Amino acid sequence: MSVAFNLTAALSEPIADKKIVSVLEQVGDTFKILLGMICAISVMLMIGLTLVIKITNSGMMYR
Repeated sequence: MSVAFNLTAALSEPIADKKIVSVLEQVGDTFKILLGMICAISVMLMIGLTLVIKITNSGMMYR
């Protein structure tokens, strides 16, 4: 999505108003930030799931 918005901004720059191009570039940058947030959250999810699995397996080991 980010690449599509940046490509659209680059292609529309000669024919469109500067404000429209600026908005398209900002939307592309926003998608980059959202992608970074999703990656960070997915790493935290994997760490959390690993901890939960580790804790539950150690409890079963003592029985």
